[in-house]
Amino acid sequence: MKVKVDVSQLKIGMFVSELDRPWTETSFLLQGVLIESAEDIYSFQEICEYVYVDGEKSHESIYPHLRSLSTLERSTDTSANSVEHESAMADREQHAFQKELKVARKVHTRTKEYIDKALDDVRLGNAVDTDSAKELVTEIAKSITRSPHAMVWLTNMKERDEYTSIHCMNVCILSVSFGRCLGMDKSELEILGLGGLLHDIGKMRVPLEILNKPSKLTFDEFEVMKTHPVQGYRMLREQNDVPSDVLDIVKHHHERRNGKGYPSQLNGDEINNKTRIVAIVDVYDAITSDRCYHDAISPYDALRNMYEWVKEDFDKEMIEQFIKCLGIYPIGCVVKLNLGHVGIIVSASEKSKLRPIILLVSNSKGETFPKPKLINLAHPKWQSGAQKLEVKSILSKNEYDFNIKDIIESDNIM
Repeated sequence: MKVKVDVSQLKIGMFVSELDRPWTETSFLLQGVLIESAEDIYSFQEICEYVYVDGEKSHESIYPHLRSLSTLERSTDTSANSVEHESAMADREQHAFQKELKVARKVHTRTKEYIDKALDDVRLGNAVDTDSAKELVTEIAKSITRSPHAMVWLTNMKERDEYTSIHCMNVCILSVSFGRCLGMDKSELEILGLGGLLHDIGKMRVPLEILNKPSKLTFDEFEVMKTHPVQGYRMLREQNDVPSDVLDIVKHHHERRNGKGYPSQLNGDEINNKTRIVAIVDVYDAITSDRCYHDAISPYDALRNMYEWVKEDFDKEMIEQFIKCLGIYPIGCVVKLNLGHVGIIVSASEKSKLRPIILLVSNSKGETFPKPKLINLAHPKWQSGAQKLEVKSILSKNEYDFNIKDIIESDNIM
């Protein structure tokens, strides 16, 4: 039983499952909150006019109150009101993404400038500016808390020739996003983000002819490459201002569940939980990126492959949580719709994972739009009638001829 409740009627013991606006417009880290104090009630009253309460997840003591509210709701609600509510929710969701994207772009640019300089500093033998890194990670975590998909959308701005710096940035963003999905608090998200941002800093101590080799490494070259986690760990440990969990991420992000990783051959529960998160994200971003020695695969194929590797490399439950976090259609997937349009997944709908927000690139005739169009498939106008739109299939790279990075950088969105 889900009941629409005016915020003036909220009581301790109610489980709020939905708001009158996207969760991404609020400061709540989790989507679904059990009211346990007057402060919780006040938090909802500050930002909402009404919420939806899940009776099954609420305390039994407030069942009679919920039943009375449910009766009142049925006597006043109409199907027209329901459609209006869904339309408003979809519009707010899309607006929240567009609004946060402007902020996320600025933070993303500053982070790219920082990591480029940090990598250069390490090459020159200088210390890493960890204070600036911490400030940027805090801004990234705030952005993801406000709107979890805007910053993740920007992780698709990938460049083969700048792999290491962009990869560090993407692992930071995706790790924070994953941590948020797991319910981690602000301090934990910042640890994840800092570990992700600095996890490959030791690669700057690997000879460039090995780091940038366009073909498979020899056994000896790979042994040198495998030193980068320890190199980064030692470098950061000497600075005395890096949290121990961040040092663990840097040192052990290549450990695997079966004990065949490096440098310490840890297995199973011997691997720190935050390190396991970054390890999963590290692999995901690596295989969805063009690198000097291989081409990227799609986000969808990457998740499918990683699930197949789970018995050897990763914790099954955590991989399942990662897949759930990224969604059925991961951000960055290129899809074809039922009427022939082609678009890119930019955000997962908060209410319906099957009806995401999409950036339409071409129409049903295959004609490219001068300005890509952003639409939310969760909006009622796209769910029925002649203009009904839904995802039909995911396209591989050889089935479309546009560059996602160019589209993101242009910011040319209607």
